[in-house]
Amino acid sequence: MAKFNFEKIKYALYLYAMAMTMNHEALYAQSFLFPGSQSSFESGLSQTNTHGAPAVATNPANTVITKRIEAYGDVSILNVSYSYLRAPYAAAVISVTAPPVNFGAAYKPKSNIAFGIFVTPRPSFSSQKIKSVPSTIGGEVIIVDIDQKASSFMTAIGVGYKLNKNTSIGLSFIETAEDAQIIVRQQGTTDDANALVGMRYKGSSWQALLGCRTVLNPNTTIAATIKTSATKTYAGTQIIKGDSDNTLRKKGFDPMTIAVGGEYRFGPPAAFSELRLERWSAGQGSYSSGLPGATSSSALNDVIVLVAGGRIKIPGGQSGSASIGIYPHNIGLGSSSTELESGGGKSGVQFGNFDALDRMMFSAAYRKIAKKRDFTAGFNYTSGSRTVPSAYPNSGRYSLSVFTIGIGGSFYF
Repeated sequence: MAKFNFEKIKYALYLYAMAMTMNHEALYAQSFLFPGSQSSFESGLSQTNTHGAPAVATNPANTVITKRIEAYGDVSILNVSYSYLRAPYAAAVISVTAPPVNFGAAYKPKSNIAFGIFVTPRPSFSSQKIKSVPSTIGGEVIIVDIDQKASSFMTAIGVGYKLNKNTSIGLSFIETAEDAQIIVRQQGTTDDANALVGMRYKGSSWQALLGCRTVLNPNTTIAATIKTSATKTYAGTQIIKGDSDNTLRKKGFDPMTIAVGGEYRFGPPAAFSELRLERWSAGQGSYSSGLPGATSSSALNDVIVLVAGGRIKIPGGQSGSASIGIYPHNIGLGSSSTELESGGGKSGVQFGNFDALDRMMFSAAYRKIAKKRDFTAGFNYTSGSRTVPSAYPNSGRYSLSVFTIGIGGSFYF
């Protein structure tokens, strides 16, 4: 009996600690949060619409579109509702309201060159307590409660350079630092001494972002970027019930991204679109919880993101836009429960991984440009879902609903 419990606990940890610590974007997910209001309220558009400080994190070639000195800041109210329903159990729910902020600055010493910095702090204001999450463990269903805290800090530093009147290039470096803590308990228990698992870890990673932008003619602008991938390793401790191994071997992955966007102006109205290829599949072997009994690979798949919409200029330096973003899932079903229990196969959809769902975003924005300042206000709404068949360990229906409203602006000196 003791051996069965030990193996069952290890498998439970594989399912849940990997899900919640590898995907601790449960509060700040890359699938619906973007650097700055210019991208956030145009469904993640990043190539032709950004400028100044936020451009360092999206397309550094756009950094030169600024005044001599720029100070930037934005604030939003984000509401996330995520649920996992597995019959006949009650739905496990993540419900979060948070006020994400971004800020940055740009300096343009000459007309053809500009430097920028952009910062995205994502502090953990309190623990997320997620109750009654079901999973099949060793042929039976076990219900667990999860208590987690996670924070991150993203810093982008870069430069944009104007080659000529119509074309610019840029290079930036992006560092992401993470800090997370998780405790997994059997349902209804609160004693830390008898928790199934406790983990605390930190890590940081770097990515380079190279961009270009060109105005083909008075009506047409195109832009593109390539961002390198990053394999992330973490330092910390793990305490596993029934196992004395406290060595943390956790790994994560951020994909290489290639993006191409264009905008065509018909006069006051304009149409824009963007395609992004996210090379998640390259990280199949670089995505692991590091826990005993866990698989060493995941069924990550490449993703093509589409953003499209329109913008119209209004007299007085004003404009309005509406757009949609289509975000497919970045991970397949993986291996069946039988394969995973035998110690092989690839992990698939996990509880708490928003990017594992197929999502659609709708956004609307208003922008006002003046001599010494400009600001963008808007909202976006994201909905997503995914159904995993019963042959897989995390079978059931996953649903996501996110609403964000906010404002951001630049002040020029």
